[in-house]
Amino acid sequence: MKPNTLYYGDCLEVIKDWPEACVDLIYLDPPFNSNANYNILFGNQKAGANGKHDLAQAVAFTDTWEWSEETGRRIKQIKKSLNHRAHNAVVALDSFYKSGTGMLSYLVYMADRINALYPLLKDTGSFYLHCDSTASHYLKMILDDVFGVKNFRNEIIWCYHGPGSPRMRQFNRKSDAIFWYSKGDVWTFNRDAVRLPYKDPKQTLRRAMSTTGSFTEDEAEQNRERGKVPENWWEIRIAARSKKEYLGYPTQKPLALLERIVAASSNPGDVVLDPFCGCGTTIHAAINLKRDFAGIDISMYALDVIQKKRLKNMRFAIDGVPAEMSAAADMASKRPFAFEKWAIHCIPGFVSNNKQRSDGGVDGWAVLLNTPDGENGMCIAQVKGGTPSADAIRAFAGKLSAGYASVGVFITLRKWDTPTVRKCVESAGKLKQGANESNRLVMWSVEEHFAGVRPPLPTLADPQTGLEMQADWMVQEEMSMGYRASENGPS
Repeated sequence: MKPNTLYYGDCLEVIKDWPEACVDLIYLDPPFNSNANYNILFGNQKAGANGKHDLAQAVAFTDTWEWSEETGRRIKQIKKSLNHRAHNAVVALDSFYKSGTGMLSYLVYMADRINALYPLLKDTGSFYLHCDSTASHYLKMILDDVFGVKNFRNEIIWCYHGPGSPRMRQFNRKSDAIFWYSKGDVWTFNRDAVRLPYKDPKQTLRRAMSTTGSFTEDEAEQNRERGKVPENWWEIRIAARSKKEYLGYPTQKPLALLERIVAASSNPGDVVLDPFCGCGTTIHAAINLKRDFAGIDISMYALDVIQKKRLKNMRFAIDGVPAEMSAAADMASKRPFAFEKWAIHCIPGFVSNNKQRSDGGVDGWAVLLNTPDGENGMCIAQVKGGTPSADAIRAFAGKLSAGYASVGVFITLRKWDTPTVRKCVESAGKLKQGANESNRLVMWSVEEHFAGVRPPLPTLADPQTGLEMQADWMVQEEMSMGYRASENGPS
């Protein structure tokens, strides 16, 4: 583990070789199993004819979990392994759900990662898990099993304000839960670093309720100056309500929330780890408070937001992103899903598809800047880290012929040019944009990426101005595949 580094990949894989007791504080804000599509919002820099700034959006990730045979196999392995710290919780949850549910898949996913993160904490370290009511009660079972009930410190309720639905049939859900556990009997808690001013500076009620008699004026003045240690409910406004802070990233948490956690449970020079770092709020808080950091995320877009928006004036290392052909080949072999997402990200304007299966062979999308008449304006991409078969290329070209998209990019590890490939490219036809003409099927490789050769694509829309159409198209595709988008947005 290298401090002050961002890591690309699944935290379970990234941390497997890290030394034990190398981290002072872990905060994680993982997927909630909310059954929702989370969209990235981009503000158009130029006002339109109506004087308003348009908002375009792209689906950043889908927090939807489905049962898989792999989950069933993993449960059997955990049941056989008494060394898994969440063994008892997984056995109990499997008995409760009787297998076959998306919730159980999600909980096994989380149990494996909490179990793997535990050894990284120092004996005086703290662990904060951010979640909501969707699975909080089940996650606490796992945390109790891993850390021990006696090491549960607080359930912090983060509450905030926001609009509701005009047809609401229940109370407005505007709170999340944050479970805090210490690893041992001794832990860091800097109460003076997180004190808040009293709402009643004269402490009238406190004086009246005192069991030891009234405060002297000196005692009252001292208390007024020091402020109070916060209760376990924190009212902090969401990031989206701050134009200065909001980056347009789904599920972005406010900096004030993370600064309170980091200030309370770590000291300057300590190492703070966020294994689901998203747009980097924890990283930002750690830097502000002079802590070292390590951030991990499976989304290249998330790391890109940290680099180009949140910490654009800072230099730091990014681990797990190939810098040469041999590293890309190694990633394609050992981490194929990560390779897919990274390869898609190599083409400006494309966003990766986060579904790992039932995705119709589409690994990424983009949108044309100027859509020709009669075209849907979508560009799709498919990635093959190994040797592509002729049938795979034909099937991909068939999507273009069927009107699935206007342009397709077939990405391979190494440059692939055969008579079959050339025939597929030719049969897919041309796309006309005014006086310009380009191939509908474009073959491109990671090998060409490192050689500085960009794919010969028609002009793609800037993500800040053209991705609303993409999000609508993706929803339609999901519905046509039998998926149902949730009506609940991100908290």
